[in-house]
Amino acid sequence: MLYEGKIIKRRPLKRSIFLGCSMFFVLLCLVLSIVTYRSYTSSLYRSYEERMSDILNYVQSHIDIEDLSECVATGVESEKYVELVDFMDGIMEDFDIHFLYIVYPIMDENPAMLNVLSADTKYGRMYEPDGYYLCSISYDDYAPEELKLYYDALQENDGTNITFFKDFSSWGYDYSGVRALINSKGEKYALLCVDIEVSELLKTIRKYTTINIVLIILLAILFIMGFLVWLNYNITEPISRLEKSVVEFANNAHDQKDLDKLVYYAPDIHTHNEVESLSDAVIRMSDDMREYVKHAIDAEVKVEDMKSKVSQMDMVAYQDALTHVKNKAFYDKIKERVDDEIKKGKAEFAIVMLDLNRLKIINDNYGHEHGNDYIFGACHEVCVIYSHSPVFRIGGDEFVVLLEKDAFNEKDALFAKLRDTFNKASQDESREPWERYSAAAGMAVYDSKTDSCMDDVFKRADELMYHDKQESKLGRK
Repeated sequence: MLYEGKIIKRRPLKRSIFLGCSMFFVLLCLVLSIVTYRSYTSSLYRSYEERMSDILNYVQSHIDIEDLSECVATGVESEKYVELVDFMDGIMEDFDIHFLYIVYPIMDENPAMLNVLSADTKYGRMYEPDGYYLCSISYDDYAPEELKLYYDALQENDGTNITFFKDFSSWGYDYSGVRALINSKGEKYALLCVDIEVSELLKTIRKYTTINIVLIILLAILFIMGFLVWLNYNITEPISRLEKSVVEFANNAHDQKDLDKLVYYAPDIHTHNEVESLSDAVIRMSDDMREYVKHAIDAEVKVEDMKSKVSQMDMVAYQDALTHVKNKAFYDKIKERVDDEIKKGKAEFAIVMLDLNRLKIINDNYGHEHGNDYIFGACHEVCVIYSHSPVFRIGGDEFVVLLEKDAFNEKDALFAKLRDTFNKASQDESREPWERYSAAAGMAVYDSKTDSCMDDVFKRADELMYHDKQESKLGRK
């Protein structure tokens, strides 16, 4: 076109709309694909890290650190080592994990991996044994870069936290969580490790994302072809209004998960020609995109629901089977939270430590069944008195109560009631012998001037409980 002596090149309307719509669909496809992929992947890894942390905490709570250290040093299996093998094999049976093992990486002139313990299922032990035994050394099973991952984790891990890394090995693509095991001499003598296989799940996510991208592209091609068929006229104002609505929808669709906001506001077009058809097509397209987002969000909700169910299953690992109160593993988890509050200067709590008396007498004279009745009944009395506080069974006959908030404010009255309840129960001859509950108890209050962590308060409560037990023995004499 010639205009005032200048040649102005105009783009054909069909081509402009084709290019614009193509870019719109590509952008929308990219945004929705990234949101879907990142959401699934992020949820997956968070779920795995929480699950691996729970498993490692639970397993470590059953490890005798010094006994296992001695086994590694001597290469001789102890009775506790055999029990630990059975326990970790049980974890392999009960939880959907790839590997559960204890190793020590060796990085010298001839890098290798020292095996300490490799858990297996009953089927694996019987039909497919891995051949690893205490202090066996693997020179070829681990690549040098893989060994370095374990070695770096051993050097950096302080035994209280968990190090996570992706491990590409001959056994597959795993997400690994490791924690250093440290003996009383401060020596890091092994790594407690758990692996979860993620390659298949990631492959499923990639496949799902690819299918959705293809569907969106096909839908885009169909709509664009429809536009080109029906665009026969040179139209200005209706197209301008239509363009504005589409751009607003595209901008609103970026990272948008709220379906109430993901709405296409159609312009008021009644041209009775291809522009009106184009407007109707865009409306249908927006509905399809809205439906796609709805399915993606519904799928994400299902993933979160599955994560919640997995978390509920994992919480079973924190409950004591006999008394149904929390166990030592959960106590360690609570201790992390309290220690963090101590560091922040927000801590206010007390600890009550109890040790049941006469349990051995009950077991010897009336059997372990009534011994269990004695433990359960005594624990019930503690739970009734400290109804608003968590009770932990940390040993066969040892219990801990954490007092916070209202229970902390009433700590002295509650402790007096605890002593009175057990004194009356132990002297009540109308009860069965296994119902005459007796316990030594000690209570210590957190002091910010002297206590740097929850263990400091626990130790003072334990000492007070010990003195109470000694005094009760002297009184019986």
